[in-house]
Amino acid sequence: MFIFISFQGSAGILNNQLNVPYGVSFDLSSRALYIADYVNQRIMCYAYGASSGTMVAGTGSGGNSFTQLDGPATVHFDSPTQSLIIVDVVYQRVVRWPLGATNWSLIAGDKAGVAGTNATQLNNPIGITMDPMGNFYVADYANTRIQLFLAGQFEGITIAGRTGVPGSNASLLMYPYSMKLDNQLNLYVADSGNHRIQRFLRY
Repeated sequence: MFIFISFQGSAGILNNQLNVPYGVSFDLSSRALYIADYVNQRIMCYAYGASSGTMVAGTGSGGNSFTQLDGPATVHFDSPTQSLIIVDVVYQRVVRWPLGATNWSLIAGDKAGVAGTNATQLNNPIGITMDPMGNFYVADYANTRIQLFLAGQFEGITIAGRTGVPGSNASLLMYPYSMKLDNQLNLYVADSGNHRIQRFLRY
């Protein structure tokens, strides 16, 4: 059975509409679908089979306050903490938004939203994935690298690519976009600028 979340494919701000949706995440327990509604600056939740959703993160207007998102591109539902991990692209950060909360807390990137190249900064982060230990991996798109943030740590470790050095050999990336881990925690990276998928052994 197919459910069309946004009727007739038309963009909008109503609860049965989206505007440039990017990432999705699924809660296997409740079967709720979470959608990063990029232009509408919000995360929407759709109950299984529903054609109208509920805004569960953001306010619907972009900004830099603790209650707002700006360019949410990726959302990951973290079942153990019952929270959403959101990549907030415009402000160069990754935030945690507990279900039912009205604000986020910073887990990676710059709180003020400043892009950069050091271990605590990101530059146009896009993709994210998590491992069973609560560590998370960020596709740091414009920095051409994959950053690993150990649980509770704000300093990232570059585990693939080289900061600010795009390239096509086996050790470099060019605008990494998204990632997946297999059950051995090997990492698969969509290396968008090189038109390839790269596999990196468990860190």
